[in-house]
Amino acid sequence: MTTIRPTTEADVPELLAMLGELAAYEQAPPGSLVATEDDFRRDGFGPARKFEALFAEAEGRVIGFVIVFPIYSSWAGKPGLMVHDLFVREDARGHRAGEALIRAVAKLAAERGCGRVDVNVLSWNRARAFYERLGFRPQPDWVLHRLDGERLAAYR
Repeated sequence: MTTIRPTTEADVPELLAMLGELAAYEQAPPGSLVATEDDFRRDGFGPARKFEALFAEAEGRVIGFVIVFPIYSSWAGKPGLMVHDLFVREDARGHRAGEALIRAVAKLAAERGCGRVDVNVLSWNRARAFYERLGFRPQPDWVLHRLDGERLAAYR
């Protein structure tokens, strides 16, 4: 049986460890994961919280997580939640832990009066079918654009 619970500050090392597993799964270049425990404590549990995370557990072991943060739809005039990372450990896949995490996020969104839950999925990731099975619809006219690194720093 999978249970879902909010993370605590004590969970930060485990959360970062799983982010490392996610980075390996996504074949991220070495050194891509630069976040520290201090970053996560400050931004996930401090007075100016930027994200929240949920853990999926089975038989007393953490098997997955989801990180979400608030968004706002100016057109709908409602808040929403963005699923930023969702990961289930390889040996725990196929037991609906990912679905349980998404259902928990959807419940949070509904309780908070949100108008939507969004997620970005890598084009090659077979999880796209997973999200679509749960009711997410691709937004083919929208293409993610990003300003980061040196290009962002140039605006200082």
